[in-house]
Amino acid sequence: MEIQMQPITRNGNDGANYSSNERVTVGNGATERDGLLDVQAGTNGEAMPSVHAAEAQSKNIHSAREESATCRIKRELNETVFWKVKLWMIIIFIFLLMFAVIIVSLLVCSAVHEDEDEKFDPSLFKVPRYFNGSFQLPNMVFTEELFTLSSNNSQALIAELQEKLADLYTSSPALGRYFSKAEIYALRNGSVIADYQLTFLMPEEEQDQLRNFTLSREMVYNVFRQFLYDQEADSSGSMYIDPLSLNMF
Repeated sequence: MEIQMQPITRNGNDGANYSSNERVTVGNGATERDGLLDVQAGTNGEAMPSVHAAEAQSKNIHSAREESATCRIKRELNETVFWKVKLWMIIIFIFLLMFAVIIVSLLVCSAVHEDEDEKFDPSLFKVPRYFNGSFQLPNMVFTEELFTLSSNNSQALIAELQEKLADLYTSSPALGRYFSKAEIYALRNGSVIADYQLTFLMPEEEQDQLRNFTLSREMVYNVFRQFLYDQEADSSGSMYIDPLSLNMF
C-alpha cells in the first residue's frame, strides 16, 4: 500500500497540530479525515440511514403483499363462472338460500308441531268433583231484595259472579280443560256474602291422580286466591272480592 507523506507544521508552544488543509491519503484516494468523519457520524447517536431504509423497505414489502392479496381476492370474486354470473353473486345467493331454508323450516315446524297436552276428548270427562265455599263483596251493600234469589237484582248479581268465576277457571292452563261450571246458590248479609259451588269433570282412568294433584283443594283454592290478589279494587267496583274472605272446602 502506497502512503504519501505530507509536511507537518508545528507550533513550538502548543505541541503538534495538524493543519486544517492537510490530509493523509490512504489507499485508493480516500483520506484519513473522511474516514474519521464517517465513523463519528455513526457513533454520535444520530439516525443511521441504513436502519431507516431497512424499516421503510420492510413496510413497503408488507403493504405490497396486502395490496396483492386484496387485488387477488377482488379478481377472483369478479371472475365469471358462467354466462354473466360472477363468483360474488353465487356466494350471496348461497347465503340467501340458507337463510330462506332456515326460516321456512322454523315456520313448518311451528305449524306441524302439536302439543300433546292440548289433545284430549272432553266426552271422557265424566267423573264430577265439587268444591264449595264463600267469599265477601265488601263494596256492595246488602238489601232485602237479595234474600230472594228470583229477584231481578239477585239474578243480575248471580249471573255476573258466575261469569267471573267461569272466566277465571276456563282461562287457567292447568284447570281449564276440567272446569264444568260455577254456581252461586245463596247471597247472605255481611256486606254481601256469596256461597258458591265449583264443578270439575275428570276422566275415570286419571281421577285418583287428579284428586291428589291437579284438582286438589290446594290447587283450585290457590288459583282462585291468586286471581283475587291480582284484581284492582278501583276497577272492580262493587264486584270486588275480598281475598281474605275466600273459603273453600
